[in-house]
Amino acid sequence: MKSIMKITYMGGVLCAALMLAGCAGRPGTATVYKPTGIFGGYKDKVLAPNMWEVTGSSNGIAERGFGQNMAAYRAAELAKAAGFSHYEIIDQKGKVSMVGIGYGNANNYAGEQMTLVVRGKSDSSAPTECRAKNASACFTVNVDQAISRLEPLLTFPKGDPRRPEELSPPK
Repeated sequence: MKSIMKITYMGGVLCAALMLAGCAGRPGTATVYKPTGIFGGYKDKVLAPNMWEVTGSSNGIAERGFGQNMAAYRAAELAKAAGFSHYEIIDQKGKVSMVGIGYGNANNYAGEQMTLVVRGKSDSSAPTECRAKNASACFTVNVDQAISRLEPLLTFPKGDPRRPEELSPPK
């Protein structure tokens, strides 16, 4: 029984060490803008022609709002690739995860997930449909403005041309 407990403890220590090592060199976030992986990311699926469900997930190392920004940015990419200048958010659902670490009632931010249902469109008119419980959660977004405002807030994988150090001239 003691050997099982020791193996479990050592496995937990190893897991924590690997997680910390994986975060080294990525100040501020271990979640990067890419398809969903162990540290988060985005995923999308086609619901109907020109309609997508987009989810952004981040871990606790990423700043709050990273998952939301990732979902909105991915929605803009999809709409732009389909030839639309705008997209309308017709539903959104989000959740924030907290975990208790330490003594007492200590809760720490452990990440977030945001799911948007969006439809591409060619004008800035109000959404024609709203599935959200609160109508103010449905609105139209300009694709180019979303990309330019959200891109600086995201962390991109090494080698991605949107990564700041990839944009600077070599020394």
